[in-house]
Amino acid sequence: MLELNKLSFTTNDFSAEYTFSIPKCGIYALVGESGSGKSTLINLIGGFLKVNSGSIFFKKKNLLNLSPSERPISSLFQNYNNFDHLTIFENIILGIDSSMVTSDSNKNNVKKVMNKLSLKMDMFKIVSDLSGGEQQRVSLARCWLRNQNLLLLDEPFNALDPGLRKDIFIQLKKMHIFNKSQITIISSHFLDELVDIIDGIIFISNGSVLKNKIFNFSDLKKNSEFKKYFLGSS
Repeated sequence: MLELNKLSFTTNDFSAEYTFSIPKCGIYALVGESGSGKSTLINLIGGFLKVNSGSIFFKKKNLLNLSPSERPISSLFQNYNNFDHLTIFENIILGIDSSMVTSDSNKNNVKKVMNKLSLKMDMFKIVSDLSGGEQQRVSLARCWLRNQNLLLLDEPFNALDPGLRKDIFIQLKKMHIFNKSQITIISSHFLDELVDIIDGIIFISNGSVLKNKIFNFSDLKKNSEFKKYFLGSS
């Protein structure tokens, strides 16, 4: 369903080439050492970096011909992607209505997705007044409302407390119950917290995907390179 073939990107001090495929919907963890190329991969798929060569196909559609806004993708990064001066309603409805009209239909859509993510507060509250966990749920609500079939999450929850991360991972799993056609790729250093909700692992090392394949956790634990990353050298 998602296929990358020799997707390459090069700068003066970094070179990457990615080949792998995700054949079925689900949640996939993207892990690897800092600087290994995780964010680069997400930005290439999202269209935020220019590809040197190679291909990206999603549901047999060539994404390289599309601008970031044209791709069937929702992206969430560490900085929440929120506009601090806007309300919760405005930040969420931006996912489907750039004019942010306060129509009954839009308010109902926002209310529904807020309920799904346990955001029990006034939707017209300014988003900068929220806690970090609440702001991330607002960002996730916007992604949920967009209802795109490819969701890219680049370490968006790393700064949150473990309890908040656990709650958000549960909400992420719920998103897939409502949209069974969705693929989510989540970059994180907290693989042990994700094991119970993921369907596979993409392990990045030195700008490439290990063995160009998706692993399950039990198989990946046998790999010496992964052991060093996950357990340390001792």
